Amino acid sequence: MVGRKIFYLGTALSTVAVLAAPGPVFAAGYELLEQSAVTQGNAYAGAGARADDPSTMYFNPAGITKLPGIEVSSGVSGIFPQGRLISGTAAAPGGFPTYAGVAGTNSGSTAALPNFTATAQLTDSLFVGLGLTSPFGLATKYPSDSVVRYYALTTQLKTINIAPTIAWQALPQVSLGGGLNIETAQAHLSNAIDFGGLGFVHGIPGLFPGSADGSATIRGSDTALGWNAGALYEPVAGTRIGLTYRSAVFHDLSGTVNYYSVPTLLAAGFHNGPATAKLPEPSRAALSVAQDIGDWTLLGSLTYTGWSIFHSLTAFSGSTAISSTPENFRDTVAVSAGADYRVNDKLTLRAGSMFDPTPVQNEFRNPRLADNDRYWLSIGATYRPIPNLALSAAYSHIFASNASVNGATSSAGSLSAMYSLSIDIASVQVAYRF
Repeated sequence: MVGRKIFYLGTALSTVAVLAAPGPVFAAGYELLEQSAVTQGNAYAGAGARADDPSTMYFNPAGITKLPGIEVSSGVSGIFPQGRLISGTAAAPGGFPTYAGVAGTNSGSTAALPNFTATAQLTDSLFVGLGLTSPFGLATKYPSDSVVRYYALTTQLKTINIAPTIAWQALPQVSLGGGLNIETAQAHLSNAIDFGGLGFVHGIPGLFPGSADGSATIRGSDTALGWNAGALYEPVAGTRIGLTYRSAVFHDLSGTVNYYSVPTLLAAGFHNGPATAKLPEPSRAALSVAQDIGDWTLLGSLTYTGWSIFHSLTAFSGSTAISSTPENFRDTVAVSAGADYRVNDKLTLRAGSMFDPTPVQNEFRNPRLADNDRYWLSIGATYRPIPNLALSAAYSHIFASNASVNGATSSAGSLSAMYSLSIDIASVQVAYRF
């Protein structure tokens, strides 16, 4: 009983730590690549070397030097995740009793991701651009009776990034570009609290583990700055090599924690109030190649993402540190290859594939995002009804092996769960040259 009491009495502070620290929420793979239907059609192979569409600015700012006059591009991606909780068992701290709860639910949430890019040529060698994108995001939700409810209920991250850009044709074969990332982030996180278990160890009649669930929710926001730079090199006609870098962005989220359905005799230990958390977004560096061969363009990319900056979680209530938990994310290198085929002056077909490894290590996987290594297959097309108008569409299916979650915390007890993972993405885009 003493050991179990210690477990339950940790709920008040530990729950705030789980909610306020965004690490478990965005445990892996919360970067959003879906910024262009054109590049998605190749599974982002050669994205930093294409330089044939305004959306190239997101993947390599130097690429806008290949876009004469004024061009605008706008698109939207529909993201349809299937993160199905196949099975799961959970137990109260100390291993008894076993919590009741449902499995068989889809934790993923359908989302629409818009993007907008505009570029303009100022002189023969100087170009500017402006992008509006959402480079990071996540949405998962479990029912209130889920077997994983003490680990996660709602997880939502939304970002809006404004990217003013400038590029210079330094030499006939070399272009350079760079810009700022002005990013706003909003987070909404929640999980259930076993107030029945807390009441049980306090000797409150009628309360026992799993009998009286409440919940806690945090909402926070922040605006932070980053930067990006790129170079585009054309050693010979038809060969393009792109090198790009996007800096890390560090958000200091601030907002409030609110508790719901707290039993009256426990209310003194759960106060609504301010909360803060740190959310790091990784840097990424990419090497891209595009090679024209007749009606074909062969494309490839290597992309390094510096996830290892996310090595621990720190949560605060006011100025008091509540918890610091190691996460130990690992850096990743994604590999993609694809090709374009120009059927005629109006129609281009494309396809590609990518291996996109997850940064999360197995022992740290969490129900907020039960991620695993991803394998992309993509197809797409661009149709030009008139020379100045391009209509593009793409479809991707992302495969992933089943992912297991095995963890225990003093507040949530023990959990063993299994997930099946897949994602479908459909995108459309319109680009116009004035």
